[in-house]
Amino acid sequence: MLEGVYSKTGMKEPFTLHATLYGAPDCRRYRRFKARLIKAASLNGVELVLEEVNDTAALARFNPVTLPRLVVEGRLVASRNAPSVDVLSRLLREGRDA
Repeated sequence: MLEGVYSKTGMKEPFTLHATLYGAPDCRRYRRFKARLIKAASLNGVELVLEEVNDTAALARFNPVTLPRLVVEGRLVASRNAPSVDVLSRLLREGRDA
């Protein structure tokens, strides 16, 4: 399991990812997305900086059918239904490598 980024000296270095979750906090899919994302980050030793965008005006630019949406390091990685924790773990590792 990935627990950090290792430097040339072999010492573990924590890494930080920036993610944005778009959606309505009262939506069950949004809550499931957030819970799984936080679990995947903790399992993989990722310091997650999570911005939650749930302002109606900001969400109006998206088709409501595509919400919730997850953007990691500026790249849309998932929308609508929350992926499994395993899939989110892989997406976070890919976001780190991007």
